[in-house]
Amino acid sequence: MRIKTGLILLVAIFAAGCTAKTLPSQQALSVNPVQFSANEWRVPSQAVVIADASGTTWMAETFPHVKALTQSFVKAMPDGNSRAKVSGNYDATLIGFGGKERIVSPLAPFNRSALSSKADSLRILGDIHGYGGETPFRNVFVEVQEAIRATTGVAAVVIFSDGLADFEHAAMISAKALVESHMGNVCFHTVHVGDDADGARFLKAVSALTTCGSARELADVWNASNFMKFAHSVFAGPASGAKKKVDACAGRIVLRGVEFAFNKAELSGSSSVILDVAVEELNRCPNIPMEIDGHTDSVGPEDYNMGLGQRRAEAVKGYLVSKGLRSSRLKARSFGESRPVASNDTDEGRQTNRRVELHPRQ
Repeated sequence: MRIKTGLILLVAIFAAGCTAKTLPSQQALSVNPVQFSANEWRVPSQAVVIADASGTTWMAETFPHVKALTQSFVKAMPDGNSRAKVSGNYDATLIGFGGKERIVSPLAPFNRSALSSKADSLRILGDIHGYGGETPFRNVFVEVQEAIRATTGVAAVVIFSDGLADFEHAAMISAKALVESHMGNVCFHTVHVGDDADGARFLKAVSALTTCGSARELADVWNASNFMKFAHSVFAGPASGAKKKVDACAGRIVLRGVEFAFNKAELSGSSSVILDVAVEELNRCPNIPMEIDGHTDSVGPEDYNMGLGQRRAEAVKGYLVSKGLRSSRLKARSFGESRPVASNDTDEGRQTNRRVELHPRQ
């Protein structure tokens, strides 16, 4: 088990004395905005750039490269009006973190100037006498989840870090929750800065949470040509078939993020945002009857869970009907705890099993 990095940091501070060393500066790479060919689209609808400015990047003197990579990536991000699979500008946010301190450009339509200003202002964060704070990836992933909560499409999450997360297991749970809660796809793209094997392993594990992710080392991107290939791979996808009409009622839809109060069937949280998106999708195929399936975890008696799943499915149906869908088109039913998709032995698995699904009625 990894020793908490905050403890290591405090030991290093004690050993170093009272004067924080000055880290050398590092110039950003000379790159230009990504361009797309005639057979490519810009795929992401959201771009999230995460820069690790925690104490471990001060200790190993890797922060100058983290900052330079962040500055370079902002320079390489495509223009907002670039050729896109989903028309219109894309949203972007930048998060520099260390301890409890943040430098943030809030999620908003892509603005290179605003993001560059934040990237240029990056410094060691989470001040502990100038040495920086812990590396709370678990909190950062929750913050990203909240930032993109009401969005759809593909979210590209780009991370420049040494990968030395404190509470690594909790960080992985938060990363998985981010993937599960988003109404589209999340793609983690990580660049490991440093020589710590555990850090590289953690970032690779994060990248592997979805099939669209990637993991690289600093040496893989630390020249303008290779960096542009990296940025291009984050944003570009083939245009072939991109305009093909998708039948929103052709398959099973898992309503990730639809929430209920504990042991109750009342909708809570941002459920209305997610269900409003479902209404838009279902209005595209108004003549196809749908089933709403309620599922629970295995906590509590089986008969009770069957009833709870039914009440939750009925709550979703009621909301959809209130937004104009025909009641006769929708059938609510419960499977209770009988169809788990994850282990009920962990909090994470039980959360995954508590779900509502839509699919065409047979």
